Amino acid sequence: AAVRAAGPAPAPVPADRRDPADIAERIRHLGELHEAGLVTDEEFSTKKAELLAEL
Repeated sequence: AAVRAAGPAPAPVPADRRDPADIAERIRHLGELHEAGLVTDEEFSTKKAELLAEL
């Protein structure tokens, strides 16, 4: 499976709101990285909060 960078989504997205489905997918992917031990608890919590703030 390819690992996506944690940067902006490749598709154009309105500046005011992100697509909730895209954000949910990014949080799921982040959770997988966390479970695999590639992301610390602190990194997971911080990034998840950032993604949720975009909703």
